[in-house]
Amino acid sequence: MMKSAFGFAFSRSFGLLLVLAMLCSLSSFVVAQDVASLTGVVTDSTGAVVSDADVRLVDTKTNTSYEAKTNAVGAYLFGQLHPGPGYEITISKPGFETVKVADMYLAVNVTHTQNAQLRVGSSTETVEVSGVASAVTLNTSDTTIGNNFDIREVHDLPVLFRDSMASLAQFQPGVVSAPAVDDPNNSRAGAVTGSRIDQGNITLDGLDVNDFGTGQAFAATANAPVDSIQEFRGESANPLAAEGRGAGQQITLVTKSGSNDWHGSLSEYLRNTVTEANDYFNLRATPVVPRTQLNRNQFGVTLGGPIKKNKAFFFLDYNGRRDAQTDNVERIVPLDSSVEPTGNLRNGGIAYINNSGSCDENSRINTAPNCITQLSAADLATALPGYPGIQADAAFTSFINGRYPVANDLNAGD
Repeated sequence: MMKSAFGFAFSRSFGLLLVLAMLCSLSSFVVAQDVASLTGVVTDSTGAVVSDADVRLVDTKTNTSYEAKTNAVGAYLFGQLHPGPGYEITISKPGFETVKVADMYLAVNVTHTQNAQLRVGSSTETVEVSGVASAVTLNTSDTTIGNNFDIREVHDLPVLFRDSMASLAQFQPGVVSAPAVDDPNNSRAGAVTGSRIDQGNITLDGLDVNDFGTGQAFAATANAPVDSIQEFRGESANPLAAEGRGAGQQITLVTKSGSNDWHGSLSEYLRNTVTEANDYFNLRATPVVPRTQLNRNQFGVTLGGPIKKNKAFFFLDYNGRRDAQTDNVERIVPLDSSVEPTGNLRNGGIAYINNSGSCDENSRINTAPNCITQLSAADLATALPGYPGIQADAAFTSFINGRYPVANDLNAGD
């Protein structure tokens, strides 16, 4: 019995350790997918590399700092960085002037290259350089092909539905967004560089949010509103092994986070029927079909700031959407008295196709009037001798006249 109890306890402990190990390894794998990196080479004015230089990187939003030294070939590397703007790097070494590069933007899933040149002088003298111009650098670390959108571009792009970031994927190169000539149903919409439409991969803060149940392109189980996104990257070709499954586009989303400063926003996006054109086919109809109503309000609020400066931060986002929409519906209605004033249903009469000549079910009053027999309300009273006084129900006639529009096409209906 003691042996069995020991075996049970050991198995249970081993199982817990195994689960914890898997969670730890999973968290490391997840983090690796939504980070940025920074590298560069430090040289002197002659072009010779400078080794053993002190390199300090600071995220000015949260005052988080990282330190490194250049190696024998003058290179430094910072990995596992939170992507976004506001980075500042300082490079110094005794006998050289200090170089400071501010306002660097580190995009997600990209290794940013920031080289520096030190001039001989006092280390107390600092040369400041703006990193804004070097936000886009040549990717020399891998062969991935993709685009990064920073927060300003994300907010300014004309996104139809701001409650989902997936629609931004169509701005990437190689995405099929329009029906092909041989594909009238547009079943290939969303395909990327020849892959199937369900072969993309979407991660949000490193988590897999793919919706495999729909079989559609860019479908996510948890839609992230546009105003909650800090980083968006789409890779169309040559994704790395860490990017995930599928041969289609790899979409990486990173949400905003709080900082030492308070930030917030209020937004309202309005699509109004007054500013929209009517449909082409509505305008060609006779008479013209009126424009349908579509009033869409998309609104939201964001707020981020410190819980404890340099230690903990928060960010909140609310996104709402309200649609008021109508649609055109085609219905067959009783014949209008203004078109044919005798014997129609609106006046309490009936009309039917008779069997004279070549009359059939396709006969219409405007094309074969001899095939249409019309009985007025007075005719109905004497049409059936066995049923004197037969007439249309007054309540039903009132319902028809009050609810149905008048007819405008005599080619349809019986």
